Amino acid sequence: MLESLNRLMDHIDQHLTEDITSQDITRIVGVSDYHFRRMFSYMAGMTLNEYIRNRRLSEANKDLIHGKSVTDVAYMYGYQSV
Repeated sequence: MLESLNRLMDHIDQHLTEDITSQDITRIVGVSDYHFRRMFSYMAGMTLNEYIRNRRLSEANKDLIHGKSVTDVAYMYGYQSV
């Protein structure tokens, strides 16, 4: 299970600017989306959506520090407004 979790974390990091679907999660971890989200919440202390949002905000922050425009960063990470 931990190996599957690591594969999913790698997938999330590689696809932060894209939608991550429940089909992606099921394919990578090999269990239903529902069961994986419950296990993830228990192990991580936050929901999978919160984890993805925090990773996107963290990477967006790095991009802003390196001089990218706020508008470009907002749209790159899937936010509809600045």
